Amino acid sequence: MSGSTTTTTVVCPSEEIYGEHSEKAELLRYFHDNVLSQTPEGQELIRLYYKWSAMIVTAMEGNEEFKKEVEEMINEILLLIEGEVE
Repeated sequence: MSGSTTTTTVVCPSEEIYGEHSEKAELLRYFHDNVLSQTPEGQELIRLYYKWSAMIVTAMEGNEEFKKEVEEMINEILLLIEGEVE
């Protein structure tokens, strides 16, 4: 009997929209690593993000309107982050 393995790749919604090495994705990673991860509230947001990100990406792949809505939300978050980082 041969075993099978499955690999699940969790894609980040922001990487799906902007690209893995985009400036926006890098800023979000910086915020994740240096701000959110430093507090219990931020750690909970990170946990929820990992719980839902794959489903969000899957939904974006089948629905351009939803993808635009997610992009608009992320852009609003980026504006807030940019104000904090500067």
